[in-house]
Amino acid sequence: MIRCLALIAGATISAAQQISVPPTVPYVLVHGEATISARPDRVQLDVGVVSQSATSQAAAELNAKESNTVIDALRGVLPAGNIRTVNFSVNPNYQYPKDGSPPTIQGYTATNTVRLELDDLDLLGKLIGAATRAGASNVNRVNFMLHDESKARAEALGKAADQARAGAAALADRLHVKLGRLLRVEEEQPVIVSPGRQVELAAAAKVGATATTPIEPGSIDVHASVSLTFEVGQ
Repeated sequence: MIRCLALIAGATISAAQQISVPPTVPYVLVHGEATISARPDRVQLDVGVVSQSATSQAAAELNAKESNTVIDALRGVLPAGNIRTVNFSVNPNYQYPKDGSPPTIQGYTATNTVRLELDDLDLLGKLIGAATRAGASNVNRVNFMLHDESKARAEALGKAADQARAGAAALADRLHVKLGRLLRVEEEQPVIVSPGRQVELAAAAKVGATATTPIEPGSIDVHASVSLTFEVGQ
């Protein structure tokens, strides 16, 4: 009688001791993997406004005025709930004398960065263009992602399970045994969702160019791996 048959990734044998089923039960252990590619349907980007002035208060006030102009323009494209401030700072600008004497402050720089979330990727160019025309200094990143990963995860797991079941059926058919009950289902590792493409845009001139130049989001790979244990009989 066949006590244990194991198929891992198509042909790799796995030790029977790794399976928590009674050793008197003939079984086959099969492994399945699947990777699906999903098109991103959400994008995040950071828009920064940088202002300089002689005093910290003047720099902060100027930055507030310029930031409000940019944010008002962004609200013409996005709901207010999709815009949030992630960083604000006011820092001195130091000048370091060549003779090694103590540095002196030559003004202040105020920076305000807001993070935007957009679910309609077709509006990305319009959004960047609106920020640029309103006076944004930079776009720190354009990060593509999935709005809801659960559907892609489920699809990858389902395809991995289909592959494992097909492997079990093929093995049983070739060895002339009967595939019986499904004894165990195990997700071998958490579903891996590869990070989406991230585009860096630093200079305002580059930002202006992207208002008319399409940015391709690429795809996000979702990988799943499962093991199935089936009872077998003669």
